[in-house]
Amino acid sequence: MKTKLLFICSFLFLITVFNSCQTTQSASADERFAKADTNHDGKLSPAEASDYFVEQIFASRDFNHDGKLTWEEWNVPGANRSKAAFDAADLNKDGSLSLDEAKAYARKSGLFQKEFREADTNHDGYVTLEEAKAYYASKEGPPR
Repeated sequence: MKTKLLFICSFLFLITVFNSCQTTQSASADERFAKADTNHDGKLSPAEASDYFVEQIFASRDFNHDGKLTWEEWNVPGANRSKAAFDAADLNKDGSLSLDEAKAYARKSGLFQKEFREADTNHDGYVTLEEAKAYYASKEGPPR
């Protein structure tokens, strides 16, 4: 079950996150990268990348925009998510996930580590905008 959850999260990572490196109507790849780069050092740490990815996924799943995810919002049809994983992420046991809980869970469980390591082509522990674009291009084609 854990393997299935990691696969689903990895898939969401590839589609949702690296698509964010593409130019869109709302923000360019540079703007999105700058938003993820919270300390403004021109590179993403694993924590910055994970937090940004979780923020994007969280926002897309928080259907009623109340700042928390219920089990129903988290377990969208076809996702086959584990209730046990949801409960483990719900640190305060209130039946919903806050953004902070989701970020903490992603960091603790290393949901995006594999993809981050693949994107970090010079193996310095950081991903630059150029590395992120190159990784996306290697998986899906060049950014639009």
